[in-house]
Amino acid sequence: MQLKRILARDTRTATDKAIALYGSDVLIISNHLVNGQTELVVALDLPEAETVATASAVRAVSLLDIKTNKSAPGAVPNPEKINFRDSLIQAEWEASPSIEPEPMSTQKSPAANPEDARDYLRGREIVDLVRDELALIRREFRLNQQTTGWQSGLSLSPEVQPLARALGEASIPQELRALLLDTLKDHATPAKAMKALQAQLTHALEQPAVTLPATGVHLLAGPSGAGKTLMTARLARHAEALHGAHQVAIISYQDVRAGAWSQTQMLASQLGIDSFRAADAGTLALLLNELSQRKLVLIDTPGVQMSERVAEVLLVQADCACHAVVPADASSATLAKLIGSGIAWRSLLVSKVDESTQPWPLLHFLSNNSLGLAGASHGVHVIDLVQDFPVQQLVALGLAQLEAATPQTDPKIASGFVERRALRQFHLNVVPA
Repeated sequence: MQLKRILARDTRTATDKAIALYGSDVLIISNHLVNGQTELVVALDLPEAETVATASAVRAVSLLDIKTNKSAPGAVPNPEKINFRDSLIQAEWEASPSIEPEPMSTQKSPAANPEDARDYLRGREIVDLVRDELALIRREFRLNQQTTGWQSGLSLSPEVQPLARALGEASIPQELRALLLDTLKDHATPAKAMKALQAQLTHALEQPAVTLPATGVHLLAGPSGAGKTLMTARLARHAEALHGAHQVAIISYQDVRAGAWSQTQMLASQLGIDSFRAADAGTLALLLNELSQRKLVLIDTPGVQMSERVAEVLLVQADCACHAVVPADASSATLAKLIGSGIAWRSLLVSKVDESTQPWPLLHFLSNNSLGLAGASHGVHVIDLVQDFPVQQLVALGLAQLEAATPQTDPKIASGFVERRALRQFHLNVVPA
């Protein structure tokens, strides 16, 4: 067997080159990044005598280099040759079990790379979230079994039964579904039943009044993908209209996602607001000290290790107010993790309202918690911010699909009418540009 080295700009190009040169059955031994290029080491079949001679020579040179760890006097090492030699050594170790590899203490851990470490932590959080979702599904299934007899015993009018079936098919947590089904039994027509559902939900979702952050130091945290960075820019724009751009600042704290800092800089530059980056708590303390005269300082945090990052910020700035950012279609497990984090949240900010037609987990969460809604956003622009967000809009979005099931109205027409009505009322509360 003979080893050949191929360099190309990426893995796909290198693989195509290897297949073109040595056929579709070529064996790829290793794949490394060398000086910004992809290096493939491939194995080729040779006559047995030549294979034995080549392997013996490579093994002898490799063992000699490992033992002595010295180059020829006056020789300047070539990085590409060294990497290629390491690839050969690795191939020989895999082919020869008698040769021991490097001790673990001398090998480079993948977690030493910040991006790899973040991907690993993010993967663990996804696994934990899936596990929590499965646990909630099992709990919902048990609750459904326990309430099946009670639901079948409800004496509902024939006109309201389609609405009850829609409640059963919607992605509503079982506790909230039981409450809504119990509300239907006292009404004979779908119109009255829908009004009763709306009144019941609105009453259960009475929240304390909370205003958008305007002064002081405020932190935004939440799950990955919730739209925290864009929400930070929206709040900065709102404060800029009150105090002026020179009185507002944004700090990105320990967000190592690819392109995260560039996004923050771009949004801040569009608003004419200063933006800063803190890679650790020490840098954050220096920035907060320098920005102590600003009216408002907003700290954007990553979704990975949310509790740890928030705790670090609070150690630096004890009076920092924490605001949770969640999408309107957040799952029950995500919302439960938010409350279970132990963070003293000042308010809740809801993002991506326009993308959600089933905000039932969020409605159930709000009915069981006294966390106030400070604002919401729809669309993908900085101006898409709603202050004094009325919870009735979430109720209207949730009931839109249920109202589409009423028998006297065509489902498509009813759904479109209710959603347009809800969004029209929603846009009336948008912060003016």
